[in-house]
Amino acid sequence: MTTTTKATWIETLISQYATDSRALDNYRKSLDLDDPQEKEEAGTVSEMLSDMRYALTWLKRGRRPGSRRGVEITDVYRQREIYIKLSGQEITDAERLRLVDSLLALSDRERTCFLLHMAQGLTLLEISHKLNLSRGAIYEYVKRAKAKLKQDFI
Repeated sequence: MTTTTKATWIETLISQYATDSRALDNYRKSLDLDDPQEKEEAGTVSEMLSDMRYALTWLKRGRRPGSRRGVEITDVYRQREIYIKLSGQEITDAERLRLVDSLLALSDRERTCFLLHMAQGLTLLEISHKLNLSRGAIYEYVKRAKAKLKQDFI
């Protein structure tokens, strides 16, 4: 799938989510809150709306809602998008296999930390809480993984 196709697909998805979110909100407003069954239904619909808005925000921003990273250009998704635009080409199957081999060559801890940080977009602090390690240790694992991958691809 090309970058242009992905962008069009995401724009279509955003449009559908926005339309369905408005329809669901209108349905929730039409429910009679004095009726116990409809009040329970309204609660369920409100939860659905919350999930839809969360997903919609993620799609629009290209990053997890609530992230306090600030500058969007530092976001993992944006970096990958900029790289693809600058390189002007998509990764080939051979390059993808080479990348997988390089990732498998990393230690389990380096690979886990690297993927959580670069692919999932978690901060070093979030990873340290998940893995019960210090932020400094996570930083070192990610730094070593980047160095090893850079060495494999230069």
